[in-house]
Amino acid sequence: MNIKYIKVFLFFLIGIFLFKWVYEFFGSKESLELITENKSKLFFIILIHIPTLFFDAMAWKVFIKNENFSILWSFIITWVSQASGKFFPTGTVTGEFIRVYLGTKKGLSFHESSSTVFADLVIATFSLFLIASLSFLIVLSNNVSFFQNDNSFYIVISLLILLSGCVFFYFFINRRLLRFFLNLKNPLNFKLKRNNIKLLLKIDYSLFKISSNKLNIFKATITRLLGWISGALEIYVFLMIINVEVSFVDVILIEAFTGLIRSVVFFIPAGLGVQELAFVIIGSHVGLSDSVSFSMAIGRRIREIGVGLPAILTWFFVFEGLGKKGPVN
Repeated sequence: MNIKYIKVFLFFLIGIFLFKWVYEFFGSKESLELITENKSKLFFIILIHIPTLFFDAMAWKVFIKNENFSILWSFIITWVSQASGKFFPTGTVTGEFIRVYLGTKKGLSFHESSSTVFADLVIATFSLFLIASLSFLIVLSNNVSFFQNDNSFYIVISLLILLSGCVFFYFFINRRLLRFFLNLKNPLNFKLKRNNIKLLLKIDYSLFKISSNKLNIFKATITRLLGWISGALEIYVFLMIINVEVSFVDVILIEAFTGLIRSVVFFIPAGLGVQELAFVIIGSHVGLSDSVSFSMAIGRRIREIGVGLPAILTWFFVFEGLGKKGPVN
């Protein structure tokens, strides 16, 4: 068996065991009752996800120069790619590869699709760091004993890892490190084909050009921040559905830190178990009971399924089905 599939299987098992542990330790009948008692209203958490998708799609569209690539197709591809990252057992990053693939299928060149997706991923990471850092400061200002909480360690480490990622991405793009690595002598005598080297150099140059447009960087960052705030609105609406009162600042904290922790362990398929644990950890910081926090995690999974299944069907029937007949119009 290929080592890659063994790793996927192992990470998937870790996710399952972690989910089982979180459910047994923090879950309760009350968590499920909060869901079942309000199941007729759960369609709202699916509808309220549309603004989040729209802002995420717009942030990517900022970097795309191809005028034939519409906002609608940016929205559809973003929708499909995000769903695939949660449904397929290969980790969250899978969705980004699928976004590159669907972008090229819709008419972008491979280097444009790759560079814009990578640039958008960097902006998503940076905007998450900004909102998580702001949330962290709010937590500290309201809770001076924050560091006495055992769970604070995971949050601080996640912030530091995210900061390291942002710094690395900045130097990787701004200093054109990809070109530098391609010019290094290879001690293992590993050689890339000339066409692959040319493609990587095109991607490197495209990323550098994208980074030089400060206005687009600013627009994309603001748009991504609006996407994170829209994600917080989804949690706010869910808590309204189950009749739990909480401030909007609190749900921004929840959205920021669950996104932060999940991004750090992106290799766990669908964030299984990790997402649930993150909701419980952050929920306790804003005064929510474990049962309510776990019900939020279940609500997020319901939304992912409700939004994701149509997206996967769209991929197979629209992109793949029509792709066999000719270009998707």
